[in-house]
Amino acid sequence: MELGKKVFLLSLLLLLLIVSCVYKHTKELVDITPIIIEEKVIVDEPSTNEPIVEEEIEEEQTNEVVSLQIEPNDEMSKEVNASVTEKITKIEEEIKEPKEIILKRIDEGYRRSNGELFYIDLSSKAKEIQDSLYLLMKNEPFEFTKNGIDYITKNDEMLSKIVKIMNENKNLKFEIAGHVSIKPDEEKYNTYISVMRAANIKKKLISLGISKNRMKARGYGDKIPLSQDDIKLFNRIEFNIIGE
Repeated sequence: MELGKKVFLLSLLLLLLIVSCVYKHTKELVDITPIIIEEKVIVDEPSTNEPIVEEEIEEEQTNEVVSLQIEPNDEMSKEVNASVTEKITKIEEEIKEPKEIILKRIDEGYRRSNGELFYIDLSSKAKEIQDSLYLLMKNEPFEFTKNGIDYITKNDEMLSKIVKIMNENKNLKFEIAGHVSIKPDEEKYNTYISVMRAANIKKKLISLGISKNRMKARGYGDKIPLSQDDIKLFNRIEFNIIGE
């Protein structure tokens, strides 16, 4: 074959190949274009009606589920109310009737002289009077000015009860025992305050007609606290029967 024909044929084949490639790629582009346009229509231009309907349906379903969860039946409601009522009643009872802390009295450490009696030596009648005095003083303690020693009129009602017991039992003799712990680890100071408080109460009783020979005023500082477990009560006045 002549060279000219060969060149012509090769050129024709090359042209056909180019046309075929262009046609193929053009077809692919044509096939893809509708998909892209369709996606744009879906994404960029959403329907204004259907999504709203879907949201409303979802919201209604959610509300229905929540409603089912928080609405107990009558039986469950009664059980819950009964449990709550029982707890409230129990708390109210504990508030009305709290556990009483009974502080134990320790008689060791009290001074006795010239035939004076301890509690253990008293007659049964004197012990009953002593017990009533002890409870009276524990439930209605004497009050003084802060760090003070002077008798205050606030104690008059309490003192009148003591005077009544003394007048009804003229054979009895009493120790007015002061107990104080104002300054820890300062024994002399606490003892002084406790003695002076007892002495001032004795003076008040004398002014009310009680014989001074029936009373001894003593101070014990912080040596004899009332105690119960870890609880200790220091500051108080006691009337102890020491003779009958």
